[in-house]
Amino acid sequence: MTHHFVMLSSPKLILLSLLLASLTTGCANQAKAPEQSSAKSQVDHAKAPRLSSQRLMLSEGYSLLYQEASSLDLSDLILLVKVESDSMHSFVTAAADVGSQTKQDLERIAKDYPGVRIDLDPLPEMEKRKRAAITKERAHYFAPIVGHGGREYERSVLIAYANGMNHERQLCRVMAEAEPDAGLKKFLLEAQKRYDGLYDRVNDLLEKEYFRDPNGKTKE
Repeated sequence: MTHHFVMLSSPKLILLSLLLASLTTGCANQAKAPEQSSAKSQVDHAKAPRLSSQRLMLSEGYSLLYQEASSLDLSDLILLVKVESDSMHSFVTAAADVGSQTKQDLERIAKDYPGVRIDLDPLPEMEKRKRAAITKERAHYFAPIVGHGGREYERSVLIAYANGMNHERQLCRVMAEAEPDAGLKKFLLEAQKRYDGLYDRVNDLLEKEYFRDPNGKTKE
């Protein structure tokens, strides 16, 4: 089996490997210990003093959505490193499109709604360090040429996407339940629907092409 690699500079290869590796950490548990939550609230209140406690909580969610949509928007760069099956290529492109749309929607919302912030830092310090450690460990696995490829590579990437899409759709759902503004609630439900579609699509792809036929062919 032959894999085709696009020749990129070393810094770009490192960046793309880290981008792909970070996808596997995007669905990490967001729960905060009480002490961490209190400390974070003080920091975020200092940055956004005019927000009520509810709007601050929701703005942390919008900031998470924005950060992760921004990463998803760039995820089709993965295809510049390793060219694999057509079905995977199609899904990754669709996921990047949803990320781009969600990112643009959130940027517009942040301008139109003074009570919505997308620039907060909602993760506690230990959660960020944990994610960075996982990303570093996984980067070697996904590295071009020296890393993995073929069927194993595709399956791992798609499972990471499935985990990420599940995280995003659940975040949209719980935010919609807490969002009192009708327009913002509509946006969150529409975003959830898009992530639901990607979640169902990637799971169907995994079931049909990677679990039932784990030794199937990838693009030559």
